[in-house]
Amino acid sequence: MSFAEEMRLLIESRAGVIQVLTHDEGRLTEALAALCGGGGAQSRLGLYAWDLADGFEEIVKGVPAFDCSKQATVDTLLPLIEQSTAPGVFLLRDFHQVWEAKKTALRKLRNLAQRLPRSPVPRTLVISTPPDLLPAELRHPAGLKQDIVTLELGKPDADEMFRIVGRVLGGQMPAGELGRKLAETALGLSGVQAARVAARVFTGARLRGQRVDERGLDAIREEKRRIIRESGALEFVDDIEQATSVGGLEALRDWLGLRKEAFSERAAAYGLDAPRGVALVGIPGTGKSLCAKVCASLWRMPLLRLDMGAVFGGVLGSSERNIREAIEISELVSPCILWVDEIEKAFAGSGGDSGTAARVLGTFLTWMQEKRKPVCVIATANDVERLPPEFLRKGRFDEVFFLDLPTRAERAAILKVHLEKRGYTMVTQRFALERVVKASEGFVGAELEAVVKDALFPAFMDGEREVDTDDLVRSVGEMVPLAKSRAGHIEKLRKLVVNGEARNASRADPADEVKCDMIRGERLIELR
Repeated sequence: MSFAEEMRLLIESRAGVIQVLTHDEGRLTEALAALCGGGGAQSRLGLYAWDLADGFEEIVKGVPAFDCSKQATVDTLLPLIEQSTAPGVFLLRDFHQVWEAKKTALRKLRNLAQRLPRSPVPRTLVISTPPDLLPAELRHPAGLKQDIVTLELGKPDADEMFRIVGRVLGGQMPAGELGRKLAETALGLSGVQAARVAARVFTGARLRGQRVDERGLDAIREEKRRIIRESGALEFVDDIEQATSVGGLEALRDWLGLRKEAFSERAAAYGLDAPRGVALVGIPGTGKSLCAKVCASLWRMPLLRLDMGAVFGGVLGSSERNIREAIEISELVSPCILWVDEIEKAFAGSGGDSGTAARVLGTFLTWMQEKRKPVCVIATANDVERLPPEFLRKGRFDEVFFLDLPTRAERAAILKVHLEKRGYTMVTQRFALERVVKASEGFVGAELEAVVKDALFPAFMDGEREVDTDDLVRSVGEMVPLAKSRAGHIEKLRKLVVNGEARNASRADPADEVKCDMIRGERLIELR
């Protein structure tokens, strides 16, 4: 149900007290006014708002009308509403400030939550607070009926966002496709944030002496990135990579290529399911994070990075709210890719820390299993042993890929990518790559990148000459690869492929005996 439908059901079923978690008081007031009959003629239910600064305000005139001229203090507010004979909804803004100042207000609120549903006069209290500010005294233990119903006013959907942006832009609201794009681009913002950025777009167009055009989209995107970045848990990733940035990993690249049109309406009409998610596990430095960025480029979709460290922070209960908000934003901007990097660090030992990690994990796993919006989760992990066993099971991820040590051909391709990034053309003719490849057996992609970077320094100090093969081989010799120090860990990870729990991201090459053994998980590369 939508928020408006759920609120209507609660009011008509005579709920006594409803708490709404929101910072968007304007949207809440509009929603309640629409439910009570909306302005103009007298309505069956009146809508009366109260706050500590301005007292009562009549928003929708009811029959009979409530006398808003009476001054209500913290002590007399709730008794005044209880004694009223006016059917209506009473919106108490920032009511947490009242119960913090006057503890007896908590007891009175509990009394009203039980008495109002039995009253012959239909009255409902709606208290608006920032999220997670309902005191423990207002909740019963698990299994018993709650005194107060809690709802969360989510962020605007596409239709509501179109109305918000259109109301701010007025006659400047573009018709047709551009107007719809403006609203869709603002998805993920709250109503207040969307109105503010729409006002900036309007002002910018007015100062230029022009109508709102495509530049409005860029202004909204920039503001949206800033606001979502400030939220802590989510950020837009702009530095996405092209498929040419990846050396090797053919099986993974083929899998992604086959699904690049799976989010289209044409694919849905054909009966294809959009990818739900893919897990990339394996040795550190093999390009798991790079693959997430390449996927966003290949599928032409926005990439959102979920920072699990920022999810677990703040006051008690905020972690659960942070993950719900991140999920809500990702669904609003869908289709998109939600990238969770090194996910094992967030959910390792999820049975500890008073159950917070377990609750966040449960929320995330349930959403992954049941989500209907086209949000593809790309999770990367270096140590799957620290993940709960239920995390990688089928139904949540379409596929689990294991990224192993690169083969000879893959190492050559990786070296070529990084040399070309630094301006070297005709790499295969200029360098004896086979020497570097042979010397760098067991090196992962990140280490090969470091080899190229380190080789630049002596060449620079030697009269700023060009890097040659000897520089690269010398740089390899000065580095100890991770595969040497973490051989046991790599052997354990390869068992995922042997046991059928993961699929190798590289394609076997019959001419490469060592790599075939690695893909089958039969033996570890011997490093000399």
